[in-house]
Amino acid sequence: MSAFHLFNSWYKKKSEQFFLSYTQLLELNNIEKSRVVSGLLFFFHLFFLFSLLPNLHQPILNASAIPWAIGLLITYIVLATLLYLISFFISETALTNRYFPVICLGVYSSTLMSIGAFTGMMTIITGVFTVGSILTGLLIFERHSIFWGSIPCLIVFYSISFLNLFDIIPYAAIFQPYLMVPQQSQSIMIITNLIASTVVGIVMIRVFYAFLNRWKAREQKQRVLMSLDPLTQILNRRGLSNHYEEMRQLAEAQQFHLCIALLDIDYFKRVNDQYGHDAGDQVLKSIAQILKSNLREYDHIGRFGGEEFMIIFTNTPVDLAISILERCRKSIENYELIYQDKIICFTASFGLSSSQQHGYDQEVLFQAADQALYQAKNSGRNRICTKAESLV
Repeated sequence: MSAFHLFNSWYKKKSEQFFLSYTQLLELNNIEKSRVVSGLLFFFHLFFLFSLLPNLHQPILNASAIPWAIGLLITYIVLATLLYLISFFISETALTNRYFPVICLGVYSSTLMSIGAFTGMMTIITGVFTVGSILTGLLIFERHSIFWGSIPCLIVFYSISFLNLFDIIPYAAIFQPYLMVPQQSQSIMIITNLIASTVVGIVMIRVFYAFLNRWKAREQKQRVLMSLDPLTQILNRRGLSNHYEEMRQLAEAQQFHLCIALLDIDYFKRVNDQYGHDAGDQVLKSIAQILKSNLREYDHIGRFGGEEFMIIFTNTPVDLAISILERCRKSIENYELIYQDKIICFTASFGLSSSQQHGYDQEVLFQAADQALYQAKNSGRNRICTKAESLV
């Protein structure tokens, strides 16, 4: 096997591993992502510290600046460690999900940028950390976290640059004075780089934002398609499960009830056998439209599989859910589907369960609704049942 094929195989394997790692990172919550950022920050500053320590006696270094550079790095390492440990003890709430990433990103960006105080602000290292951190962060965190987390970085960048410009602190303080840039050209270099960095940064971020918007829009569209049933254009089983989990978290936090209803089309096999599978598909699509027109806009409906549908009622007591289901049942019973000059009539049975009796666990609530549906089918069909008894 040629060297090219070996390299190509290695590259493909590493690329797949990278994208898998990135996908797994996206699946983390904001607290866990912030923990990753704090861990990276710890290793970055530890690397800087151990890179500096063996070279303390190099003649190019400014001996008077070394103590505060080491002290600064140790402080940053301790700060990164604290943030990393805190991430294990704080609970995931709307408040911590919003502000803890901002704190971690602010510390991450500003401490790395402040390395420029002793290595020189206008270096490749500083540029990579500034632009790279912002662009990478935009792929992982929400935009508001990156926006507020980048502000400390920009404050440090412009503050140190102006302090360098007016000779309040020396440029690249850890090195001997004017070693990096001759004295006569230092001010012009700093001003030029400030202007260029600002313009390039704005252009790059705008271009990246445009790319990110398109990428996220396409990703969102793909996510929506993955959650939809292609025939009825309502939620599929996966979409229903995801929506229920979102509603469950909200319901548990605000202490309101959830109801799940399972619907099964009565004698659906007869429709397929008598009129064909295309007619059966039209019945399924009609059921979806009937449910949409009879349910409230904040109720979630989906095709659970085959001829079964699920309805998730948010903040709804059992009596109200029964009333809404009865409206749906009657609409289905009275509906006449015209298919190839033939009229097809059909009915449906419903099983209902509520978190008030069965708790919020999705599987338990589903099993209760399924048992109620089984009871409705065995009690004559075209009716609504709870687990306990027939209601209609």
